[in-house]
Amino acid sequence: MRILEDRNKIKFTAMFFLLAGSVFSWHRELLAEDGKNIDEHRLQIMNLYRQGTAGIPELEKALNDKSTLTRRAAVRALADMGEPAIGALIKATDNEDALVRRIALLELTKAGADKSTQYLEKSLADKDVTIREDAVKKLIVIKPRTEEIKKLMQQAQKDECMDVRAPVTAALWPFQKEVVLLKDRPDMADHTARIKLEQSIELPVKGWKFKVDTKLDGHVRQWFKPNLNDSKWKDISIGLWKDAHIGIAWQRLSFTLPSKPDFTAVELRFGAVDESAWVWINGKYAGHHDIGPEGYNKEFSLDVTNELKWGEKNQLTVRVLNTEVGGGIWKPVYIDALKFR
Repeated sequence: MRILEDRNKIKFTAMFFLLAGSVFSWHRELLAEDGKNIDEHRLQIMNLYRQGTAGIPELEKALNDKSTLTRRAAVRALADMGEPAIGALIKATDNEDALVRRIALLELTKAGADKSTQYLEKSLADKDVTIREDAVKKLIVIKPRTEEIKKLMQQAQKDECMDVRAPVTAALWPFQKEVVLLKDRPDMADHTARIKLEQSIELPVKGWKFKVDTKLDGHVRQWFKPNLNDSKWKDISIGLWKDAHIGIAWQRLSFTLPSKPDFTAVELRFGAVDESAWVWINGKYAGHHDIGPEGYNKEFSLDVTNELKWGEKNQLTVRVLNTEVGGGIWKPVYIDALKFR
């Protein structure tokens, strides 16, 4: 045990010099308001750390030091002490310094889900976005996913910052499909030149329906169902949304296909969606296009060979994510019947 404690002290000392040494070197002559220079504060924290649990009360006091560097060194020392310093770390979660709060919350949320939930909840409510991002990273890997954890994840989905919302939304996303286009099939590897476009049907530009997903739960409410009553949804045409919306919105279209042509595969081709899209055909999930903001002008296709109804009415639903200006399905959409010849 003694050897382990010594190793921990050595680790902290090395870490302290590595992370803080360069900063302290700029301020060696800087005097704190109590008359001590920065080097003296640094040595004071190191000495308190070496005292082990006996030094915790003074380290806790140092969390409120007027020196930013001293506060941060103190919370790092407490974090390295672990369980004996839990009480002091809990108090540090209310510190005015965001980095002090972040270090304390990261240590407190190392525990199992049953012990860390309250600190994850506090992290999600923090005004500093990096702390909220830390909480989300921990939330999405917790297993089993209890109702309490799900509630926190749903709370994170409403965060004003996309970097907080996106990982949670992806983790909670229940729809998955491996999309393999005809040209990418293993049996087509040496024969892509023989794949020909047999027929291409452009879907209507007008006649679409539109609704903003303010609660981010449209997929839970099954807005992709073919028989959904969307009569009260806003009428819209293909093109960038006139009223730019940042966030999630849904677009739906009903269309009738002609009689079935001769084909090897059928693909649904989007000229472009600004910027990410999740697609359903006749209530069945067909896949997604989600490569970030740079995907706003990229053409993409999804295999829908088994989802379409030829000679009948079909229903297409697209869930759209927009994080910048514009938004929406803004280039033509096609049904491509492909034939291997």
